Amino acid sequence: MKTNLNLIFYNTQTNFGDQLSPFILDMLINKEKYSVSHNKPGDDISIVMIGSYIHQARNNSYIYGSGVRTDPPIECYNNYSKLNICAVRGPITKAFLEGRGFNVPEIFGDPALLLPLFYKPITIAGLSNKIAVVPHKSNYNKYKAVEKDNRYLLINPHEGWRNVINKLASCKCIISSSLHGLICSDAYNKPNIWLDEYPLQEGDLKFKDYFMSQSRGYIKITRIEDFNESQLYTKGNTIDLEKLRNAFPFR
Repeated sequence: MKTNLNLIFYNTQTNFGDQLSPFILDMLINKEKYSVSHNKPGDDISIVMIGSYIHQARNNSYIYGSGVRTDPPIECYNNYSKLNICAVRGPITKAFLEGRGFNVPEIFGDPALLLPLFYKPITIAGLSNKIAVVPHKSNYNKYKAVEKDNRYLLINPHEGWRNVINKLASCKCIISSSLHGLICSDAYNKPNIWLDEYPLQEGDLKFKDYFMSQSRGYIKITRIEDFNESQLYTKGNTIDLEKLRNAFPFR
């Protein structure tokens, strides 16, 4: 009889980054030993993966690459007294959890970085000289004017994740106010830069957390008009993906 593993994630079809958790889990899990449910109530073994979602963990949940959004937290963090922490997004999350008495291994990385191991993007003709713009889901509508400039390709973060990745990987570089736009750009080794034109209500801690995990400079632009290709981050992912992959506990 298989053991059920309950994936706790922000279950929405309207943000490509959140859609990645079920796919990555499906690629990593040992299907002979485990079945998977999504956001199921009850006491099943649970795991939190992609995104700033640790506040939704339950007692004894497994944490695999997730992170915190703010410190001090804007959410309630009283759901658990014990966590099984396998990896976290970055050093800020590690320090946050250690400050609350949890043991946290020195294993960093958002699991979306593993995406190239499991998905080869479809190259879309005509995009190789385009600059992709990937807005955060909250400010997508503010960038509609970008579509009038033929230098850019505006990518809707509300599309299915495969469509987003296909477009992102087909362009020459990426400007993104979405953290997962940057993470996926690094995963596929696409030059990118963070656009912080409309600061998020939650702040920028998650960006700092990820950048620190990559030993990446805290560089951003605040307007698309300020974009210069010399500012692009070009090192791609620097995290040991084998170490991150091996930290997954249900193989």
